[in-house]
Amino acid sequence: MKKFISLIAIALLAASMAACGPTSSGPSGTLIVGTPKMNGDFVAGFGNSAYDNAIRTMIWDYPTYTTTPGGEFVLNETVVEKLVTSVDDAGNKTYTFTIKKGVKWSDGSAVSAKDFVFDILFSAHPAWTAAGASSSTGDSLVGYAAYKKGDVATFAGVKLIDDNNFSVTISADELPYFYEVSYAAFGPSPMAAWAPDLTFNADGNGLVGDVAAVAQKVATTERFKPTVVSGPFTFESFENDVVTLKNNPNYAGDYRGVTAKLETVIVKYVDQNTDVDLVISGDIDLVSGVVQGNKIEKAKAATTADVTSYLRNGYGLIAYHTDFGPTKFIEVRQALAYLIDRNIFLTEILGGYGAAVNGEYGLAQWMYQTQKEKVAEKLINYTYNVQKANELLDKTPYKFEADGVTAFDPAKAAEGYWRYTADKEVLQINHLGTTQNPITVLIGTKWPEGMNKAGVKFTWEEQDFNALLANYYYAYELEPSERKFHTFNLATNFTAVYDPYYSNHSDWLGTWQNANQLNDPAIDYLTMKMRSLDPTEKEKYAELWLDYQIRWNEILPNIPIYSNEYFDVFSNRVKGLVTTPLYTWSRAILDVTVEGE
Repeated sequence: MKKFISLIAIALLAASMAACGPTSSGPSGTLIVGTPKMNGDFVAGFGNSAYDNAIRTMIWDYPTYTTTPGGEFVLNETVVEKLVTSVDDAGNKTYTFTIKKGVKWSDGSAVSAKDFVFDILFSAHPAWTAAGASSSTGDSLVGYAAYKKGDVATFAGVKLIDDNNFSVTISADELPYFYEVSYAAFGPSPMAAWAPDLTFNADGNGLVGDVAAVAQKVATTERFKPTVVSGPFTFESFENDVVTLKNNPNYAGDYRGVTAKLETVIVKYVDQNTDVDLVISGDIDLVSGVVQGNKIEKAKAATTADVTSYLRNGYGLIAYHTDFGPTKFIEVRQALAYLIDRNIFLTEILGGYGAAVNGEYGLAQWMYQTQKEKVAEKLINYTYNVQKANELLDKTPYKFEADGVTAFDPAKAAEGYWRYTADKEVLQINHLGTTQNPITVLIGTKWPEGMNKAGVKFTWEEQDFNALLANYYYAYELEPSERKFHTFNLATNFTAVYDPYYSNHSDWLGTWQNANQLNDPAIDYLTMKMRSLDPTEKEKYAELWLDYQIRWNEILPNIPIYSNEYFDVFSNRVKGLVTTPLYTWSRAILDVTVEGE
């Protein structure tokens, strides 16, 4: 299954969201959504911007398995007619799917088993990687490694049986897996539109033709303007930071059979300082994931707007590159965490709608809810402590004055009196944050107050979100002399599949998926132990999750700042919006209508 990193189960909403089709009058109305800047990557494989992902969610659909608002995996019976599973003598497990007839692409052509098999074979093909994409699709299936490397032209764990049937075989080496059905969750890609000249081999497990040419085409054209899609909306345009989507009349529905009621969705970049004001004034209809306390209070007080809220299944953070400069050293990363008072974010930004966290978790995650007492007991709480920071930095190469000989003296610490190595390399941290972001300003003004007391030189810059992501995800491709930034202010949300293997395991070093470029044997071991449990072993999973958090908290690839309560702010004319930590507005949009249109 494709990597999940953008979200506990809140099941109470599922019953109220009864399946229903469009109204007899057909779709109508326009919803205008405000967002931070989008990259414009509307085909999966090129970074993980949550704002691009919202668009992808609305234009791509029909997975074999999906999740409910409460995070429960369910077979998507809108698409799957029948499922048969079997296990061979070696322990490999095969899922055989029959795809329903009558499911269509946006151009009215039939979705078939060929499109599902094409998606797997194409996404895992080395030509897709060569085109600049990164994908873990099919990584649990028999024969993945050899196919991915290009050692063989066939993918043994995939088979096209006929137009309506295909199978995938999970390797015994990958079982048990705590999220097993996610290994069999695949969606289609439009083979006829993307690759009309490609065919399958006789065994239905390999592509025949110029795959490299198709990969280049998709990476340079379809990626930015998809022509044939499978979701509730079609892609019309992305111009001047505005995406326009139109209702897809050929959409068969989500797992409930529900289709979109809106005719048009416009997602546009708005200034994050005024996004809630724009909802209140009626200029836009919706902004999601609002965290600032002053904005939340303003929205609650407005007569023209409403809010819905839920605990966050993620957290805000300062990310490190752990392979570059001073932040290569654990002690430096720990010391920097002691040099900023994280409580200022809770008071000045969140306004009481959040709490400090000390690991890679969100307040809504079921693992945290079952282990939170032990989390509080066993994880290091990085409170503001200059003395502790200096003690840690004295254990690093950065323990001298500018001459590289005289020991650094914390009693003399002040701006301009920096730490150096014996080779006279200054301890300098370069931070990158996003523009129009009060968190960036808070970091840029408050963090140096602590750093100056520990001999750390600090610089900070603001760039737009796309530039920040380019530096965060792809700096590993640069020569060390070309790299600049060590830290980044970001936030992440987890999906129903919390599997840090895909983001923190050393198997993904040298890819954007391991953006921190973390390489830690203990983290590798614990991620594998967590994922190698039977789905019924929830208690054991939670115990291993705690062990993982303890180690993560020690080596600190990010500084965890806060988890919080998310607020979606919307106009009073918007009806039917019900979101949860695992069911964001871009999925909940199927039930949304707009009054007065």
